[in-house]
Amino acid sequence: MSYKKRSLALSAGVTVLVACLACPGWAQAPAAEYRTLHQAGVRLGGWANLGDTPVKTAASGTASYDIDFKGGAFYIEGFVGIRFSPRLMGELSLGVFNRGEVNLQDGANQFFGNLLVYPMLIRAKLYPFATSTWRLQPYLTAGGGFYYARHSIQFYQSDQLFLVFNETHATSFDFTLGGGFDLPVASKLALELNVAYMPLGFSKELITIKNYDGLSITVGMKYLFSSTRKMQR
Repeated sequence: MSYKKRSLALSAGVTVLVACLACPGWAQAPAAEYRTLHQAGVRLGGWANLGDTPVKTAASGTASYDIDFKGGAFYIEGFVGIRFSPRLMGELSLGVFNRGEVNLQDGANQFFGNLLVYPMLIRAKLYPFATSTWRLQPYLTAGGGFYYARHSIQFYQSDQLFLVFNETHATSFDFTLGGGFDLPVASKLALELNVAYMPLGFSKELITIKNYDGLSITVGMKYLFSSTRKMQR
């Protein structure tokens, strides 16, 4: 999927949410049970680069490489949220985005790969207006976690596979901040718009750079479920 198509898909998702808000039938307050339910779902959208961008071409010993890192990428994230009170939720998430393509060449040998980044995050989710009669439920998030990035070769033209770069993967522990809103649309279903800032600096270079800061903007769908524990409204 091209970057233009991904942008159109994200815009379409936002349009759907806006249309939901415009519907008179959805202008009512969410059911009281919404404030006691846990969440599990998936987010889809875009990831915008706020960090460094490597040079397009370079050499390493006898090998050369071409790097195609765009300003943005498709981002997908799965998550589970456990509600501790109407205003507070804890969330565990796992996401992935493709930072870009790398073409390595050493003589007649060629190696084609991608750099994938996996954010594994734990966040606190605060609903400041949880007890209001608003159907739209804004929230703020703060947390951190483990970021894993790996440059892996998917295709190659060679009698023997080898890696030109010594640094094939890197890890980092960093924080994240963000916010968004929930829009309950049924007793067990809600939509959301989520924005997350991810400052990401690796301790060593991965494809010549260390700074992979980014901003994700996603539209999500979540299933609402309960446990045996009951909470006060």
